[in-house]
Amino acid sequence: MATKRAKKTDVVSPSSAELRKAVEAIAIQPKSGKITLLTRKLFNVLLAVAQQADESGDTYRALLSDIVANSAFDSNDTALVKEHLRRMVSVQVEWSTGTSSQKPGRKWGISTLIADAEILEDPATRRVWVEFSFAPKIKKKLLDPVQYARLSLQFQSQLRSSAGLALYEICVRYLTNPSHLTMRESWEWWRPILSGTPDTEAGDEAKREYKYFKRDYLRPAIAEVNAVTNIFVELIEHREGRRVAEIQFRVTERKQPMLALDEHPNVFDSTLVDRMVKIGIPLKEAQTLYADSEENRIRAALQMTEQRMRSTTLPPVRSAPALFKDALKKGYAPPVEALPSANGGKVSGAVPADDLKARLLSEYAVYRRKEAQALYEEQGESEQELARQSFEEDELPDLGAHMRDDWRRRGLDSKLAETAFFDWLARKTWGEPTDGDLLSFTLNQSRAA
Repeated sequence: MATKRAKKTDVVSPSSAELRKAVEAIAIQPKSGKITLLTRKLFNVLLAVAQQADESGDTYRALLSDIVANSAFDSNDTALVKEHLRRMVSVQVEWSTGTSSQKPGRKWGISTLIADAEILEDPATRRVWVEFSFAPKIKKKLLDPVQYARLSLQFQSQLRSSAGLALYEICVRYLTNPSHLTMRESWEWWRPILSGTPDTEAGDEAKREYKYFKRDYLRPAIAEVNAVTNIFVELIEHREGRRVAEIQFRVTERKQPMLALDEHPNVFDSTLVDRMVKIGIPLKEAQTLYADSEENRIRAALQMTEQRMRSTTLPPVRSAPALFKDALKKGYAPPVEALPSANGGKVSGAVPADDLKARLLSEYAVYRRKEAQALYEEQGESEQELARQSFEEDELPDLGAHMRDDWRRRGLDSKLAETAFFDWLARKTWGEPTDGDLLSFTLNQSRAA
């Protein structure tokens, strides 16, 4: 088997990579196993790596750190990647041109997302590589598609739900269509595509009524896509009497997304794993929860649990892990006020409102980290050393064991530790962000749009 050797062209640029995704691979229906947000993201990144490769071959190779946007990974973090590579080899999906009807000339097929994968460590350099291949039947369609949608991996990194990413991929395909309308299909056809869950594994309630699908998937996905990407999506419902029978979407282009994009988007947000560990969840279990759950629901449950733990007016929390897992499973973490959208309206929906608020805080944190890093780099060596010592004394003891070990092993060379350090330095320098800070930041982003 011919094996691709790593070259600069094998590496995806985290800030500018664009993927030509074949239409057959966009509206994919899982038939065995669940397609999670992280599985979908990783699959897209592997596709982009293979498309940018400069040689022909059956197997493709890239640095693990490049695939996950230049993060410094240790053996614990690598477990997340391994889990999703396993899923991509085992999950069976149906490939089609994105319609439920079997019209003349259309093709249908079933396969796994990738054929095989390996993670290899170079004993000389200690760098970690990922090697992977695609099923022969679909390889040409994936790597040299005739009909495709241009997807931004930077926008992908901002989407925090599987339904949001799936909807973005589908709608981008129809952005240049004269009608700006997606295909029109029954809502039952859309459900497994947006949820990533086969009908055979969905609860009876989810399959039986449209209102649950709309509440749990459609509304949050539409709000998320409209908040952080360059397209605006509207739901169109087609009724038979009082019943919604079919749905489709209208897609228009926006010049600028609502929120600033991180210059270094990533596939895995391992800070969420560390926060779960910090409230008492074992590392392996935290990684499993992260792999199986939507990031927006994890954030909401973490925020609720952390606030409850800090409360001085309520009885002490008997078990923070139990509270968090119950909130994550049942989805009752409280919503917050919706943020204004780029066109001046309100982004509706209780679940995405909470996620949007969290995302604004996250984007503001990115901005402040950059300011704190610039301040740190302007200091002399003695001042920098004093700042690191203060961090170790004031902040590090309260962080999870995973974070403490990362700092002691790699210091600021660790992406995870670097984020925690500059977050701390920003708080120490400017204090906690106020409502006025967030309002000013939002207004500045709107003016730049």
